[in-house]
Amino acid sequence: MRGIRTNGQTPPADWLEDAQHVTDELYAAERTTVTSSAFRLELLPSLSRVSDVTQTGSALVVVADVNGKIHVRVFDNTGSILVDASQPKNDHKKSWYVQLANLLTSNWDQSKLKLLEVKEIFRLCEIISRRYLTAAIIEKNKKLWTDDRVRNWMLGLFNNKCWYSEAQDSVSSIHVDHFRPKGCVSDDHTADMSDGYWWLAFNWKKYRIGGQLLNVKKSDVFPFTDLTRATHDDPPSLEKECPVLIDPLVEAEARLISYEWRDEENCVAVRSGDVTPEQALRVDRTIEILGLNRLPRLNEKRAQFWDKCKLAIADYKGANGPSCFAKIEQAKATATLKGMIKYEAEFSSVAEACVWKTAPKPLSSAVFAQ
Repeated sequence: MRGIRTNGQTPPADWLEDAQHVTDELYAAERTTVTSSAFRLELLPSLSRVSDVTQTGSALVVVADVNGKIHVRVFDNTGSILVDASQPKNDHKKSWYVQLANLLTSNWDQSKLKLLEVKEIFRLCEIISRRYLTAAIIEKNKKLWTDDRVRNWMLGLFNNKCWYSEAQDSVSSIHVDHFRPKGCVSDDHTADMSDGYWWLAFNWKKYRIGGQLLNVKKSDVFPFTDLTRATHDDPPSLEKECPVLIDPLVEAEARLISYEWRDEENCVAVRSGDVTPEQALRVDRTIEILGLNRLPRLNEKRAQFWDKCKLAIADYKGANGPSCFAKIEQAKATATLKGMIKYEAEFSSVAEACVWKTAPKPLSSAVFAQ
């Protein structure tokens, strides 16, 4: 895998301004308060339809059980609906909705609630309200990360190649990927889920260019090697996280993934040599999470580039002898390989792997000479 070079460049100023405006909206939504001192509480158990949930109110928080799923509706001081949130059908076991449901399992009678229970209900409703509002802002402005102003700029950084596979759109169309998922985060091994990085939804530094089929495979999977997680109110905390997934924007990490030829239809992503056990684990899981070896067309295209390198290496080897013609043939083969390992060349790291692993030392030294 290649490390992507930004060289200090940034997207167009007008896009940055638009993105910052939406990010400011997200942080404003995060400051939404839903407290017992400002809102009344209404609990509605055992409803059969969402339409049965209270339709009008002022400074009111309604928590309803609709067919076994929690529904939270919040009315502001003017009587307008501020939040109208429903628990997802396939909710995860640690979600705010589940915590709220567990709290209310035997406590739907408001008159019997303890003060601390009421405070906890409002705390959970406040979090649900904030996630509802930030999700609505992200959904409303989702075209911003596919905007040609930032998308084309990012594509230009790597010659229209997928940052994960180095394939161009001949393998699959190109998407802008949120490296850190914006909605929710899941672990491919434990199936644990948690809130996503909503505050980074419009931060271009957290975008990656990925082939559609790889991006769909990755989805919201983003596991960690430990329990350290970043928070929206502590920007430096991002640097303390230890994600499993290898980041193509970090050169030292990208180089942990290499390639190996298996047959004429399969060239696959593998670990680079001399990786530590921890690095090996990260490489293996990155390959699995992204599906780097899952697509026959991708494997086949890498094999074609590997074969092209092998032909150039064979030309070099076949041009032995002191004659000027032999030197010319060797120079041509060297030039071909130099072109194939260039940063902007499609599958350039496949070419690099082929040269390192199969070329004679004089040739590999010449190819990688600065």
